[in-house]
Amino acid sequence: MSADTRYAIVGTGNIGSALAELFARAGVEVRIANTRGPQSIGGLTASLGSAVRAVPLAEALACDVILMAIPFTAVEKFGTSLPDWSGKTVVDTTNAHYTPGAPDILKGRLSSHYVGEVLPGAQVVKAFNQLPARALAAPVPAGQGRRVVFVAGDSAEATARIARLADTLGLSAVELGRIDEGGRLIEAPHALVLRNFTEQPLA
Repeated sequence: MSADTRYAIVGTGNIGSALAELFARAGVEVRIANTRGPQSIGGLTASLGSAVRAVPLAEALACDVILMAIPFTAVEKFGTSLPDWSGKTVVDTTNAHYTPGAPDILKGRLSSHYVGEVLPGAQVVKAFNQLPARALAAPVPAGQGRRVVFVAGDSAEATARIARLADTLGLSAVELGRIDEGGRLIEAPHALVLRNFTEQPLA
């Protein structure tokens, strides 16, 4: 991962806050934004330290890697935030299965493919969605390995980029391949959702 890569979290609910904790713990700089403005995030950023900085949404959208931690029902409107998402890697953390009316929105599509349609040009990677927020952010006790997160995307380059980010954040990334293949396994209610694994150190 380039030292010049700019990261942003959009969304300050449970998952957005958990991701911010991971960045803060790893000392990796990240911008965080929501639709209510930076003043609404002051308490969160004050508790996490200087690595996590509250910014206006427009500044977050200017970043290279955007972790989209918003409700599934807000994805379509979020897609209109930019006319063209080319050059952006967008991490889809949503779980459409738990959203009323999602089948009518998806019409048989996988949720990350839908995200790709409403964010035209973006390289969409599915990650950080298989665990509840508190489990995702909870530190693994020293000497007991690293928490596993699953990563899938139709761009091998973008998938590898997010896997490297996960590693930098102290997690163990398992790449699952394309969204319509291994990525299907981390869309609720499929096999790898709510599986809290750790990678154990070799004896």
